[in-house]
Amino acid sequence: MLKQLLLSSALLTSFLVQADFYQAGQLYQQQQYQQAKAEFERLVPLGNELAAFNLAVMAMKGQGMEQDLSLAYLYFLIAAELDHPNAKSGLDILDTELNTEQKQRAHQELALWKNKLVPSYATMLEQRKSASALFDHNTQPEVIERIEPKYPVSAARKGTQGFALVRFLIDEQGEVVYAKTQHSFPAGVFDEVSEQALRQWRYQPSSGKSIRRITLDYSLAVDGQEQWRKKLMQSLIKDSWPAARAGVAYSQYTNAILLNYLDQSSSGAVDLNLSTQELPQLSDFKVEKARAVPMQAFSGTALLKVNQQKKLEQLTVLSGEVPFTQGDTLSFISKAGDYKIAPWDLNHTTGKAPLHAKDKMYLKLIRKHPKEWTDEFWLDQAARNGLLEAQQARALFDKGWMNYLQEQKDPVALGWQAIELLTEKKTDEAKAVFDKAKAAGFLATPELEVLFQ
Repeated sequence: MLKQLLLSSALLTSFLVQADFYQAGQLYQQQQYQQAKAEFERLVPLGNELAAFNLAVMAMKGQGMEQDLSLAYLYFLIAAELDHPNAKSGLDILDTELNTEQKQRAHQELALWKNKLVPSYATMLEQRKSASALFDHNTQPEVIERIEPKYPVSAARKGTQGFALVRFLIDEQGEVVYAKTQHSFPAGVFDEVSEQALRQWRYQPSSGKSIRRITLDYSLAVDGQEQWRKKLMQSLIKDSWPAARAGVAYSQYTNAILLNYLDQSSSGAVDLNLSTQELPQLSDFKVEKARAVPMQAFSGTALLKVNQQKKLEQLTVLSGEVPFTQGDTLSFISKAGDYKIAPWDLNHTTGKAPLHAKDKMYLKLIRKHPKEWTDEFWLDQAARNGLLEAQQARALFDKGWMNYLQEQKDPVALGWQAIELLTEKKTDEAKAVFDKAKAAGFLATPELEVLFQ
């Protein structure tokens, strides 16, 4: 029976070469099983389904450890919990090898493991559907004075384009007292000018402090922009894509950065049902222009899925109120597909406070791509592969990653936790966390220090 089991396990061996953590995969291929095991074990709490799957195979085959079929069964359960597509095959192989008590014990241990794991990618996306943002709130004040950032001269001369995602704190008087870039491309190029501009923004006074985030895009003339996109696509195909596929975390992160810039038409959730091994082309990221739809305006923003009969099949409300329900006929939509609808800002690009039209709405077709063509997918891969920059970027949108980083005493995560507690008027708790953040290495500005005194 054991010989038959080992022959069956050989069917799973091919998946090991796709290990998400490149170094662990290399160690495995070199038969340095104990070192590979240690690396895979480090990744499992990150919700890395490949690491859990590989540990299951190693436990089943006795590689780097004594053969332990119960442990293998547990790791296959963890991999299944994290949506590994082949975990069920492993469970089926072991099903007849373990008795009922052993399998029950494994399920009990799985329940304990769930508390340690960063939730799966699919789970996080599902959680995000219930709200437009996890950290920002609809009650936040509106901007009344907006200063556009200055394009760095050196970047303009080189034709460099990109973006900066900045998170910032607004006080009761509507002043931006702290702004820090969380995620940018190219790294460091647009950070300082973005932060300087945001610190000059003014918001309506309010009863409390609030946190916001914004992505500031930096692009040049149309001809220069298209040339830059071609360069980025060439870099994606020749440099970062092969290494990302091989499991190199930083290349996965680079994939995410490049795709974030290239796929400017992207909005809405990732479709996990679409998957491909093919490389994207620049034509796959053609920018879809939004159009103004004449109609009675409303305050909400939503994602719409419409069929050939113009019937609303799925409605995901992102914010505010939307006067549609599933099954409604949306005559203003010309063809089936996925759309984003939002208020039309008459002051868009003017630098003035938003002024929403009363007789039209913003409508944009969302192009669906395979998950491998999205920045979301590769950013998640890099985060689960242990790359801190990717984890910090995910923490902006997913509580699971924020909680993980806080548990790891990451200074940035602790710093923003303290700021968030301050906005919730939990002063004593905020001060205690702020002290922990500084001890961990969080760099606070004098303005921020004053708020915690």
